[in-house]
Amino acid sequence: MQVITRRNLLAGAATGTALLVAGCTGDPAPSTPPAPLPPDASETPRVDPNTHRVLTRTPASDVVIPPGPHGALTASRAVLAAATAVVVVAEDASPAASPQATATAEATASPDPASTAGPTPEPRGNPHDVAAALARELGIPLFADSPDLPAELDRLQTRTVFAYGTPQHVGDREVLPAPASAAEVDLPGLPAEVVAPAVLPLVAGDLDPLTGATLLAAKLTTAPTLIGPHPGVDAESTARVKAHQGPVLGIGDGFGTDAQFAGQVETTRTAGELPGGGIAPFPGRHMIALYGHPQTPALGMMGEQPPAQAVERLNKLVAEYREHAPHLNPIGAFEIIATVASGQAGEDGDYSYETPIDLLMPWIEAAEANDIYVVLDLQPGRTDFLTQAKRYEELLRRPWVGLALDPEWRLKPDQRHLRQIGQVHVDEVNQVGAWLADLVAQHKLPPKVLTLHQFQTRMILERAKLDTSRPEVQYLVHVDGQGAQGAKQATWGVIKRDLPPHVWLGWKNFEDEDIPMLTPKQTIDRVEPAPHFISYQ
Repeated sequence: MQVITRRNLLAGAATGTALLVAGCTGDPAPSTPPAPLPPDASETPRVDPNTHRVLTRTPASDVVIPPGPHGALTASRAVLAAATAVVVVAEDASPAASPQATATAEATASPDPASTAGPTPEPRGNPHDVAAALARELGIPLFADSPDLPAELDRLQTRTVFAYGTPQHVGDREVLPAPASAAEVDLPGLPAEVVAPAVLPLVAGDLDPLTGATLLAAKLTTAPTLIGPHPGVDAESTARVKAHQGPVLGIGDGFGTDAQFAGQVETTRTAGELPGGGIAPFPGRHMIALYGHPQTPALGMMGEQPPAQAVERLNKLVAEYREHAPHLNPIGAFEIIATVASGQAGEDGDYSYETPIDLLMPWIEAAEANDIYVVLDLQPGRTDFLTQAKRYEELLRRPWVGLALDPEWRLKPDQRHLRQIGQVHVDEVNQVGAWLADLVAQHKLPPKVLTLHQFQTRMILERAKLDTSRPEVQYLVHVDGQGAQGAKQATWGVIKRDLPPHVWLGWKNFEDEDIPMLTPKQTIDRVEPAPHFISYQ
């Protein structure tokens, strides 16, 4: 094993037989690493040309770090002020043994010189994982070779690049073939010692090894992983955010833009939590709902009793789900039909009855007093969903009130209810989602559930184009099939296929139409994946 030292690198520079590492002479690094640069620091930090250093910085605001290798650059810009040595993985990097694999192979080699078995072959690994192991040992960041890399290396004042493969975008700086392990590197300042900035990292999904190594170069630990991309996704993450008053990093897919994420962080610190903890409805809980209209039992269980009795009925149903599936964190919900498909055109000619807000308020207030979520269902007839949603803005400004769109009752100008099944184009759905997301952001509300009822693929045209990029809205496709259980399962299988990203699923049990209606235990056991919203009509 050849150790990379100041002496042999300088010798290589003289003879031309080795790649170079610059700036490796002089006194060793001081024993105490400097404090992170403050958020308002604008000057380029000074680094000793005779030793390697990694300096951290505190970002001025909350930052989203995207998934994939490019996230390492974003992480570096957010939390690193300087890194005079880095690891870079080029596109032509081939699988190689990790430092741990190398050590294992050496330890298990036959000690008998006469043995014919020879040493154990070194395992091969993904170049990103192998490079991440070296970067972690050396305490330096890790990047993929890309056209954006030179500018970041210039900002970091990088002098030394440990390369896997042949990078094409490292600028005019010295490049070394990456050693098999950090034990082969004997350069002043490495492994780097740093002080972590006052930043809270929150990871959703799988962490790319390049991003993970770069965050570790700033001494930021990323465990535990969130169950979903929201800082208030559950009680634990909400408590961590409330306890930390500095900037927060949202690492992964689904956090939105920096501004959207900052709004989520602020709301997590200020909004009341849902039953079971956290402020994001999904995925940390599953809702069990009564469905219907307050004025008539013909449209579902909601209208079969006044609000107080509906609360009691719902609580008994939720208790059954908690008995059979406590891990799902079941809570109660009311899905109230706010606008009802009508056989008469009405004064506005839209074939939809808009329930007055004062008729809905007793149900909203009963729900809020008993930790019950509310979803307002729209059956718009010949008008559009956005027009009807705006009628209920007053209610949607309340933290625990979401929205549902029922395309079955969305008519074209010449259509009538029950003569055909309605449908909506996804563009109209996206308009509602954007409006609702803006409402959530403006009033600093928790994310809202936006339910899409569907039992035929034609009901939502071009559903694949559903825009789920706004973290203020959590979409749920509610499968409304009724009848024999075999038919319901077939519908479930079709509708859940090819869901857009970040979309949850709902299931409906029909008291009179299902043959037979599933019990709570059967619903949990037979419907996969477990629906995040189970309603009863």
